[in-house]
Formats: sequence, structure tokens, C-alpha cells
Amino acid sequence: MMQTFRKISLYAATLWLGMQIMTGYIAAPVLFKMLPKMQAGKIAGVLFDILSWSGLAVWGAVLIAAFSVLTRLQTALLIFLLSALATNRFLITPVIEALKYGHENWLLSALGGSFGMWHGISSIVFMAAALLSIYLSWRLYGKNAV
Repeated sequence: MMQTFRKISLYAATLWLGMQIMTGYIAAPVLFKMLPKMQAGKIAGVLFDILSWSGLAVWGAVLIAAFSVLTRLQTALLIFLLSALATNRFLITPVIEALKYGHENWLLSALGGSFGMWHGISSIVFMAAALLSIYLSWRLYGKNAV
């Protein structure tokens, strides 16, 4: 039963990686090329919101399912990946929303910065999550860890 859960979680993680690549590097650029900036931003925001929540769920499931067979490095990288996803979702995205709509945000008040700066930070975290996801999916699949 646990072996089946491990395989399903790995397949879900791989599917999530595909969703991340599709959303961030294909759908969002097309949206911004074809639609007015605000409309494209709203649609992309919904897609990234779905991606954030599903990423936390999927990689959390991978951590639970494969914890007993992960190396220390894999465990550390997986926890770092979950932390990056949570940071982007719960800290950086609210700052971007506050800047976009002129709302108050405690982190923005503390650190300041522009929309472009925070969007760039989010993009770096997004890229790091993609690279970690690729590495972890490859290592977990390649070593039959799940």
C-alpha cells in the first residue's frame, strides 16, 4: 500500500512539475502577449495560485510517502523546496498583490521595494523550485526511492 502511495506521489510531483513549466514559461508569457496587462495578470495570478497550493500538497505528500527512503540531502532539498513554495505563496505573493492594488502589507512596509523587484524575487524562487523539482523527481525516480 505504501509503495503505491509513493509511486502516485512521484507521478503527481512529475505532473506538478509539468504544470509549473507550462504555467510559468508558456501560459503566462502568452497571456501577457495577447491580453491587456491587468487581465493577463489576473488570469496568471489564478494559475499561479493553483500551482502554489497544489505544489505544497504534492511535495508534502512526497515528503510523507518517501521520507523513510530519502537521503539526508534529498530530505533537506525537499524541505527547502516546500519552504520556497510556502515563502512565495504566503510572503512574496501578498507583497506583489499589495503593490498591484495599492494595499498595505507588513513585509512591504518593513522592506520596501518596487513591483518589479518583488516580481523578480518571486521569479527566482519559482525557477529554484522548478530546478529542485526536476532534480528531486529525477533522483527519486532514478533510484527507485518511491
